[in-house]
Amino acid sequence: MTWYVAHRCRVCPLSAAGLAWLTSLVWIYTKVGLTGFASGVALSFLVTVPVFATIMWLGQRAPERRWLLLSSFLWGAAIAPFFSLISQESLQALADNLVGPTFGHWFRPLVITPVTEEAFKGLFLLWLLISRRSDFRGLLDGIVLGGMIGAGFAFTEQILYFGNVMVTYLGSAATDSAATTTFVMSLVLRGVLVPFMHPFFVAFIGLGVSYAAAVKDRSRQLVGVIVGFLFPILLHGLWDWAGLAANDRFLIFKIYAFVMVPLFFGLVAFALVLRRRQPAF
Repeated sequence: MTWYVAHRCRVCPLSAAGLAWLTSLVWIYTKVGLTGFASGVALSFLVTVPVFATIMWLGQRAPERRWLLLSSFLWGAAIAPFFSLISQESLQALADNLVGPTFGHWFRPLVITPVTEEAFKGLFLLWLLISRRSDFRGLLDGIVLGGMIGAGFAFTEQILYFGNVMVTYLGSAATDSAATTTFVMSLVLRGVLVPFMHPFFVAFIGLGVSYAAAVKDRSRQLVGVIVGFLFPILLHGLWDWAGLAANDRFLIFKIYAFVMVPLFFGLVAFALVLRRRQPAF
């Protein structure tokens, strides 16, 4: 009887995640077509595997924790993109109706996208904090679980972006040097720079939530959660703003080099120190 209940408790969320992921994939397919979708899945898989493996190594793959790691990845790949997409489309339509499409063109990437994506990615961690607080054994757990959620989200999102890149390039003339340059830059951006971005963002949410799990004072818990969510939202908004700066095509690389990379290596160094001090995840 106990096995049956545990089995049902796992099957129902998996079914919901599968349905949500399938819906997101169908939506992506309608945007990029068969060629874009197939190439997007293949490329996204290739760039996600090393990210996934790195986070698994950081977490040391303790057998009793694998289900929690898998759940985190599935939340990021299926549930978070599904609800992010719905909320973004709805809020975009609302902004267009109330203010106009020109305002919405900037408001979505600078505000709507960072807030909705980081909120829905971090919601799983917040649920763990409220209902399964003991799952956080230290700050490293927050980094690992947050990283897994981000890796899952990046996997699904990259299917769309890689698909768009391939469709755009294949639809251009073979002698179009500008299209080739854009294609190469997009592959570098999406294949090398971006894969760690979502895990990087959600890891900060994980840090804030795991800190909240470690303290008993309610005000400190609240501060940890709020800061944990606000910091990646601001970073995400900064990243999107750099991508929209048409007068400086290389601004996004500058932001990456002088803001994201130092923070990323700082987070990696901190995680490695925690990994040495903390028992197996």
